[in-house]
Amino acid sequence: MSFRPLCLLLCCLVLPAHADITVGLLTSRNNEQTLEDWQPILNDLAAAVGQPVKAWVGNDRAVLLNKIKNNEIQVARVDNKLALDAVENAKAEVFASLVQSGNQATYRSVMLVRANSPIKNAEQLLQHPQQLNYASGIHGSTAEYYIPHYHLFLQKNIIPENYFKHIVYGNAEQSFIALATQQVDVAVSNSFDLEQLKEKYPRDHAKMRMIWQSPEFAFDPLIQRQDLPAPLKNKIKQFFTQYGKTGNNTAQAKQRLYYADQLAGFIPADNRSLRQVTDLQLFHDLFKLTLNKKLAHTEKTQQEENYYKRYRQLTQLLGGAK
Repeated sequence: MSFRPLCLLLCCLVLPAHADITVGLLTSRNNEQTLEDWQPILNDLAAAVGQPVKAWVGNDRAVLLNKIKNNEIQVARVDNKLALDAVENAKAEVFASLVQSGNQATYRSVMLVRANSPIKNAEQLLQHPQQLNYASGIHGSTAEYYIPHYHLFLQKNIIPENYFKHIVYGNAEQSFIALATQQVDVAVSNSFDLEQLKEKYPRDHAKMRMIWQSPEFAFDPLIQRQDLPAPLKNKIKQFFTQYGKTGNNTAQAKQRLYYADQLAGFIPADNRSLRQVTDLQLFHDLFKLTLNKKLAHTEKTQQEENYYKRYRQLTQLLGGAK
């Protein structure tokens, strides 16, 4: 037997004809419930691409990013900040973004208090240093951390870690429960998750009041690894962007989308959609650096240069300044 046919035979023996696709789902809800809600869509994806599809569900951003890096996850629903990290460090690319029921393609970060709270608005919230307990989003999350930090606190020269008496960190549901059970005085959330929490906890939601909301931001993206075979990437993108819009089972698909995070579908997107969170991250890093009294001037200058260097690299990676 010649060398070339032998190599082909060995490749056939070693490589499976169809490797499983693992979809990562970053969730702020119960893992089991999220998987149950998304499983019908994943089953339809498997049928569309002709390969088995598995799921990984969780709220640990570092674990999810590491699994994408190691090619243990090939497709993922993430938030904008985690998508940025995956594009920068895990050979990923954005190919779609979520659209909520009612065809809403954007969301807002919000601040909640209990209905009987004396705090009526954001201005009053910022008049009580070291007096209030706060339910914050997890470090690095887009909707519950970077957006409120930038648009509510840092622009007023306030660092939440120094302002509040006590901070608990968690996902949107954990923050909602902390406020409902009077563990905290104010809680961060977002309009996307809040609609689901309203449906799940209607009585608790009725006892809350919104005192602030951010500008609009693009919904969570879908990402996939760049090194997937081009035909497979195209199939995955076509499946998601057409799901619930075309085909013989659109009514059933729409129902499945609604059960999976009250979605209306997905629209095409690319890496440029992450520019907004890139700007937030730079501002956040520079602001905290300015107030860092532990670093010498030369160290601050070097760190600032590093931040700007990374920002320029990210800008190019995401398609340029325009």
